[in-house]
Amino acid sequence: MDTTNAVTTPRKTAEKFELKWPQQIHPSAPMSALGLENEQGVILEHEGPSKWEKPTFAWSWSIVGPGLLVCLADTDAGCLLVACQSGSRYGYALLLLQILLIPVLFMAQDLTVRLGVCTKQGHSACIRDHFGPTCCWFATILLLIECVVAMVSEMSGVAAAGRLWGMDYMTSVLLAALLVSGVVLGFSYRQIEAIGICLGAFELTFVFTMVYYHPSLETLLTDTITSFSDAEFLKLISANIGAVIMPWMIYFQQSAVVARRLRTSTAMSEERSGTLLGSILTQLIMIGALVTLAASHAVNKDLHSVEDIVRAISPAFGTLGSKILVSLAFLGGSLCASFVVALAGTWALCEAVKLEDAFALEQSPTEAPFFYGSFLSVVALGALVLLSGVNTVRLNVWVELLDGILMPVALGFLYLLAISDVLPEPVRVKGIYKWCSGIIFVLVACVSLSTASGGFLQAALEEESRPRKPHV
Repeated sequence: MDTTNAVTTPRKTAEKFELKWPQQIHPSAPMSALGLENEQGVILEHEGPSKWEKPTFAWSWSIVGPGLLVCLADTDAGCLLVACQSGSRYGYALLLLQILLIPVLFMAQDLTVRLGVCTKQGHSACIRDHFGPTCCWFATILLLIECVVAMVSEMSGVAAAGRLWGMDYMTSVLLAALLVSGVVLGFSYRQIEAIGICLGAFELTFVFTMVYYHPSLETLLTDTITSFSDAEFLKLISANIGAVIMPWMIYFQQSAVVARRLRTSTAMSEERSGTLLGSILTQLIMIGALVTLAASHAVNKDLHSVEDIVRAISPAFGTLGSKILVSLAFLGGSLCASFVVALAGTWALCEAVKLEDAFALEQSPTEAPFFYGSFLSVVALGALVLLSGVNTVRLNVWVELLDGILMPVALGFLYLLAISDVLPEPVRVKGIYKWCSGIIFVLVACVSLSTASGGFLQAALEEESRPRKPHV
């Protein structure tokens, strides 16, 4: 078989997926056994590690890829609501946290790029082959729970935008589910990627609103160093961390790198550049939402619905303009994230049951029934849970809080894989970067878990101390 054509030509049938993929090789085998490729895409048998270069950054149109998509999906409806809630209730107190999380987000997603390019496996497959099936299923089950709950969050963003225009709640949710399912069933990965990035770009409307309000630097500096100690503030710290580093992002980007056929040092450098750009953009959007709501409120106010966001910025943009801006941001973010969340859970489940096929999106549902059946199940479960009736703002804060609790598990496996001999020596995380990233990941995980548990505990104590109404 002509290996060059096999690499570059899209596949449409299962019989053509017969390259020498690493899942056919024992995980302890040296990297030279993986059949790596040089910059021209020619397979290099038994010459692996010496052909890899130290990861750098390269800028071209190729940076518009999985890294940019997954970072835009990161700023979904739940994240926007958390950022808006943070700004509405506590002003600019959580602004510094958003800035500090930019390098943390990049460091985490960068490891998925290295693993995806070098192993040609998704994250669950790497865990399965190098830590065993028990660890793989433990991580996969946690991820599937998170993906279903996250789909609830994404659907709620679509429903909230629909409600602004008088659309029935059930109709909004069903249309969103049908749209997401139709795109994945009818398009290839590259087409889905392009659609997702275009939708995610609408979230930049909050950057526009932030520039419009342009709060003074003195106000920003003064309020940024302000801290609070109530339960809601502690929970919002954890929710903001969870809103930035989500386990499904790790799983999606590693599998998407494989699906995109990124296999060379140059491709790795370009994808790292796209991931860095996406990390900056997603946090800029979060900052834009936080600053917009902080600047638009004369007094601190708790958000109860998306309509509150519209009312908050109406004095500046008018009712119609505000509805359009908020609708674009929430629709774009929710639909973009819906693709990513559902595909992340699907890829992970397929890898856990050893039915992975990196190019399933190039096939029809009849050729990859388990893949498409799993995808539709995630979408359907999310829609059904949402239709049971929940408060969208409180739900999305709890979703991000759950992300903050589950994040240490995903980060832990990611870090252990990145420092092991799974990666060739030039690409492996080592030296000062190894220790710095490890310390940062541990600190972020500890802050996320401690603030979450502390917030729950303080809320329980406050609830207990409230005077109870006497029974009549």
